[in-house]
Amino acid sequence: MIDVADLVRRRGGRAVVDGVSFTVAAGEIVGLIGLNGAGKTSLIDCIAGLARPDAGLVIVAGHAPGSVAARRETGVLLQQPGLPARLTVAETLALFAGLHGVAVDERLAAALGLDALAGCRVDRLSGGQEQRLALALALQSGAPALVLDEPATALDPLMRRDLVTLLGERRAGGAAVLLATHDLAEASSLCDRVVLLHQGRLVAQGRPADLISATAATLADVVLTISGEPGR
Repeated sequence: MIDVADLVRRRGGRAVVDGVSFTVAAGEIVGLIGLNGAGKTSLIDCIAGLARPDAGLVIVAGHAPGSVAARRETGVLLQQPGLPARLTVAETLALFAGLHGVAVDERLAAALGLDALAGCRVDRLSGGQEQRLALALALQSGAPALVLDEPATALDPLMRRDLVTLLGERRAGGAAVLLATHDLAEASSLCDRVVLLHQGRLVAQGRPADLISATAATLADVVLTISGEPGR
């Protein structure tokens, strides 16, 4: 469903994504793991069609990223979602539902605690409330491919638990889910597989439990002690 092959993305003459390859199948949640600056966001920008790779190939649901067909088949959550500040929550949900040709998902809105905020303007939301709205916009699209950059940011523990449930439902429905995080524990609870990035390169991938068991020392070094020139 999401195929990345030998992807390279350069910024300022330096490769912030350097020859990365992996896939996300239908009915699978894959975590993109790495410290801040590992290249996760640059990689997601390429998959979402917001940046053009310098080399390599990305295919999303059979289409080139950024194409009309790919946009129709992809639900995206970015670190800076750029929501319409002057619209209410209800108006924003309706606007984005119309763009995807679906009805507003009232059950999803309620699950994310947005029903009580329906009449509130977006520019008056807290950080956590805005994140919940951005999640709803990505999920209510019904797209078969979901690309989520740090989806648990600013969520309280109860809402993080609900996020696990919601993404599990999408996986059970056949969606391919790619989510970026720097939190290995979060990835272990959410993901079927993880892809570990360091300085733009893929250094390990596999099931969370297997990867931790097989490469505990390497993971500890990368996650806890390695420092290097950051990507984006």
